[in-house]
Amino acid sequence: MPNLKDLFFSFDGRIGRKAWWLGTIVLAAASIAGTLLIDPSVLDYKRQARHLPNWSDTIWQLALIIPGTALMVKRFNDRDRPHWLGYVYGVLGAVLTAGPHFGLFTPGHTNSVETVILVIFTLAFFFAFVDNGFLRGTKGPNDYGPDPFEGSEPTR
Repeated sequence: MPNLKDLFFSFDGRIGRKAWWLGTIVLAAASIAGTLLIDPSVLDYKRQARHLPNWSDTIWQLALIIPGTALMVKRFNDRDRPHWLGYVYGVLGAVLTAGPHFGLFTPGHTNSVETVILVIFTLAFFFAFVDNGFLRGTKGPNDYGPDPFEGSEPTR
């Protein structure tokens, strides 16, 4: 497994499912912890219906998109998918994260076009989740580098 700096900030090479899962869990925990520290009012159920987006939390979530995109790019590399596909997910995540500040994708206030876009985004993220989290990478070297488990047990 690569070191944390390479795992979260390098867009080159390949990683296996184990590294992807560990990185994803760390980022999810950082996302939740950051939100709770920045805006603990998100836990107030009665206020959530009228909860406006918080720029501080949005900036935190946007910052986490960088390491999330690095994980996605390297995992798609391992699956021998086009490298740009991981970047597309980073852009989709940024649009969904910042959208409510500009009147887009606000829960309870979406129009039919936004609903269709959200369904498409949800299907795309589900594809990435299954592809990266559950399917084995390419055996042996591919265009993006050597197999991260070459010479070790095939337990990915």
